[in-house]
Amino acid sequence: MTYHHIYNLTEFTEQLGISDTYGASVACITTDRNFMEAFQNTPLTLGFFSIILVIDGQLQYDISGRHVTLEMHDLIVTLPHQSVMFTSCSQEVTSIHLLIDASYFNNILDNDERLRGSLPFEILSTIPVFHLNESKAAEFYDLFRQIQKAMSQPHFYKDEMIRNLVHISQLYLAEQLYGGIVSTHDIKHKENIFKIFIHLAARNFRTERQVKFYADHLNITTTYLSRVVKELSGNTVYGYLSNFLYNEICMLLKTTDMTMIEISEELNFNDQSAFTNFFKQKAGMTPLAYRKGKTII
Repeated sequence: MTYHHIYNLTEFTEQLGISDTYGASVACITTDRNFMEAFQNTPLTLGFFSIILVIDGQLQYDISGRHVTLEMHDLIVTLPHQSVMFTSCSQEVTSIHLLIDASYFNNILDNDERLRGSLPFEILSTIPVFHLNESKAAEFYDLFRQIQKAMSQPHFYKDEMIRNLVHISQLYLAEQLYGGIVSTHDIKHKENIFKIFIHLAARNFRTERQVKFYADHLNITTTYLSRVVKELSGNTVYGYLSNFLYNEICMLLKTTDMTMIEISEELNFNDQSAFTNFFKQKAGMTPLAYRKGKTII
C-alpha cells in the first residue's frame, strides 16, 4: 500500500514559496510556465480546495486518474484529497490559483444554508471544466486579484473582507455549476446580493452607473436590488457608485497629471461640465481647487 502525504495549505505554500497568503486559510498566486514546471509530473494529494483559472495558454493535469486540458478562460475546481498532477503547459501559459483551506471553505459555506445546497461536491468531484466567456473570466480574475490585494495590505477588517470575497467566489461557482440557472435571485439571500453588488460596483463604476446594469448581472429587478441595498446598508445603489466615483476622482487629481478633460473622459462623463458639477456637489469645490489644495470654491 502506497501512502501519499496530504499537504495542508501551509505546507504547500511554504514548499513553493507562495507569499500571497492569509494565515493557513487562503492563498492566491499568479503562475507562469517556470513556476508550473517546478512540480511537473509530481503527484500531489492536497488537503484544500484549489480554483484554477487559465488566463492565457494551456494547462494539462491528471486529476484523480482523469486527464484534463484547460484552455484560455477555462476554470476548474479540485477538492481536498483528490490526487492532482500537473503534466504539461504551453510556453505562454498564465494562470491564477485560489487555494482555500477545507475547514475555512466549509465554514463559510455552512453559514449560508441556501448556497450550501447549490455546491454539491458530488458534482464537483467529477472534475467539470467551466468554459467561461471573456466577461465571466474577467470577473473571476478580478475577484481573485481583489483577494490577493486584501491579503497583502494591512486592514482592521481584513478577515471580513477576505471571507466576503471567498463567499462571492462560492456564489460564482454555484452559478457556473448550473449554467446560470442558480443565481442570487434563486438563492434569495439578501446579504449575498449585497456582497456581489459591491464587488460588481467596485469593478465597473468607472463606466457603468445605471442600476439596470447591476440588476441584470444579478438576475433580479432594479426595484429589488435598490430595496436590498437600502435595507442592508441605509445607502442607495447610486450612493455607492457615486462614492466609488468620487474617491477615484480624488485619487486621480492627487496622484496623476491628467487634465480635467482626460479625467472626465476616463470616467465616462458626458462632458467636462458634468464632471465638474458632480465633483462640486461632492467636495464643495472645483476639481482644480481640490488639486491645488484649496478648501473653498
